[in-house]
Amino acid sequence: MVIDCHGHYTSEPAALLEYRKLQVAALNDPSKIPGTLRISDDQIREKLEPAQLKFQRERGTDIAIFSPRASAMGHHIGDATTSLHWTQHCNDLIHRVCGLYPKNFVAVCQLPQTPREPLANCIAELERCVNQLGFIGCNLNPDPSGGHWTAPPLTDKYWYPFYEKMIELDIPGAERFAAETILGD
Repeated sequence: MVIDCHGHYTSEPAALLEYRKLQVAALNDPSKIPGTLRISDDQIREKLEPAQLKFQRERGTDIAIFSPRASAMGHHIGDATTSLHWTQHCNDLIHRVCGLYPKNFVAVCQLPQTPREPLANCIAELERCVNQLGFIGCNLNPDPSGGHWTAPPLTDKYWYPFYEKMIELDIPGAERFAAETILGD
């Protein structure tokens, strides 16, 4: 079996990206708060078939460990509530993809890491994803401040409760380090 151990959802439906645009716009104008995110199974299939599934066939991989697009996680945008809602939508979409294509994808979650905030939302989302949605791991951003490096380093005791939860759930974490961490958005 050939496993792609680092797959990101880079062909997400336009509705997800539109939701994020509205969510970010609502940071300055609450009248733009997005409504319900609606994405059909057909929309997911239409985007995955000519992209990620095609690449799997061409490259000869059997399954991908799959997570939201790293560069779009945007932990530093908005507040803890913004990050939590965005993260939940992204993780729910990954769960749906894995449900539609269980032979092609297994899920790894995004975390609602928010600079200078307690880890309660991260721990709760990790538990939800692992216990309710069947995810097998998480992406952990070493710099959720978006290139400002104002968050505690991954070696700081701040992270210990999160690591303890990972051990309790018996799941690995992958360090997520994308270009925007260095360059900013």
